[in-house]
Amino acid sequence: MQAIELPNDMEKMFQSVSRDTGRTLNDLVQEALGRFLEEWEDRQDAVDATRLYREFKESGEAGIPLDKLLQDVGLTRSDLV
Repeated sequence: MQAIELPNDMEKMFQSVSRDTGRTLNDLVQEALGRFLEEWEDRQDAVDATRLYREFKESGEAGIPLDKLLQDVGLTRSDLV
C-alpha cells in the first residue's frame, strides 16, 4: 500500500469530519476515493455508450425493435419495470 499526501486544508477537513462523525480518517478517505472512482467509471461508460451509438448509427445497420427483442428473450414491457 502506498501513502498519499493530502493538502493541509483537505486533511483538516477530513479530520473535522472524522471528529464529528466518529469515523476513522481511513474510512472517510476510502469512501471518498470509492465515490470518485464510481463517478469516473460512470463517465467512462457514458463516453463508451456515446461512441458505440455513433458507430452504430454510422454503420447504417438496422436496429431491432424493442418488442421483437423482448419477444425473442421471453419478456414483455411490463417485465422491464
